[in-house]
Amino acid sequence: MSASSNTSSSHEPRRARTTRAARLLVCATALGGASHAALAQTSDLFLLDYFQGIPYATTGAYTPGVRLYGAVDQSIGFTKGAQTAFVQQSGGEWTSKIGLYGVEDLGGGYRVRFALENGFDAATGKLGSTNTMFNREAWVGIGSAKTGELKFGLQDDVGVPLFVDVFGQVGTVSTVAYLTAWTYDLGPGASFEAARLTNAVSYSSPWFGPLNAQVALALHDAGSTAPTIQTKSIALNYFDGHLFGTLSYIGNYGLNALTTSQYVRTDNFAAGLLYDRGNYVLSAGYSFLAPRLEGDRVASLYTLGALYRYLQRNDFRMEFAYRDVAGAGSHSYGVTLGYDYNLSKRTALYVRGSLIHNTGTTPTYGKYPTMQPTVDNIATSYTGSEGTTAYQSPHLVLVGMYHKF
Repeated sequence: MSASSNTSSSHEPRRARTTRAARLLVCATALGGASHAALAQTSDLFLLDYFQGIPYATTGAYTPGVRLYGAVDQSIGFTKGAQTAFVQQSGGEWTSKIGLYGVEDLGGGYRVRFALENGFDAATGKLGSTNTMFNREAWVGIGSAKTGELKFGLQDDVGVPLFVDVFGQVGTVSTVAYLTAWTYDLGPGASFEAARLTNAVSYSSPWFGPLNAQVALALHDAGSTAPTIQTKSIALNYFDGHLFGTLSYIGNYGLNALTTSQYVRTDNFAAGLLYDRGNYVLSAGYSFLAPRLEGDRVASLYTLGALYRYLQRNDFRMEFAYRDVAGAGSHSYGVTLGYDYNLSKRTALYVRGSLIHNTGTTPTYGKYPTMQPTVDNIATSYTGSEGTTAYQSPHLVLVGMYHKF
């Protein structure tokens, strides 16, 4: 077909098709899917800039070869709760990490991919997990655009992806990250699956127009007494070039905190929306946690987020979260505000402010009956003069910088 016919009224311009393909690719690769699409050097998607330096979630995700990548993120913080402290810590926008990512072209449209990734504390140099070389990614996968991709090993869970939170669910500041996974006030049977699955096998289908599906199972390890399948999850995703949406279910078997022997399933039904126009991003999410142990409570979380990019270098972010524990009269309100000054696509200076305000009383059951949701592990409870436990809302401010390589 000639170049002139590509621009006819009956066909999209080549650049438009290529840009749309790049949008689909960045979403597909961020989700762990296998989509074979043309590359684009420019796009108006914010996500294409955001994932620079993360090779398995960019438009170069299927280029053969092995690449070293990572991020170093350092910040100085002021925390105020039951105690007040100045801290230096790793991670305010990105988790500090280093990894290897590789792709081999097998021919016929098939490819093998792998990722080995380790998180670390950039303030001290310590490993993210003790005695673990790769605590974030350790997987190998095979697939094609027509068949989808099958992956084995330590990998991201299937569900609402991290980028739906405009703060990327970084645990040092994101109120969404803390409130989504908070289960301590629901009862001894409540659990929440971590963002990454160990001993996992997953399948991501091809993209059928704007639709894609994912399933994942986490199997028990050799020394575990847990059920054969510890986690099962499924997600249906939609992406049309600007609007991303997902519906997901995760069933996780956690150890009963009272019996220390019985495993109980917690169901998590979730949904997420993200609209990306390049200079601004809007997001919304919902999560419902329901432990299957009699007497346990259920919780609902509602989130809203927004990001505005001004003159390519200035990113203003905000998010709000509201969590309700049914029947307990217990509520949590969270807010995180942020500003980034982008020195390049890989380097930025940033400021973050975050707090969670809790109302009502915490039910006296669960692993930690006196704990309430907070951010950055700030101590919020103290014993008053009359011997009663009181709570103070946590406040956190971080100033830092990151570089992705």
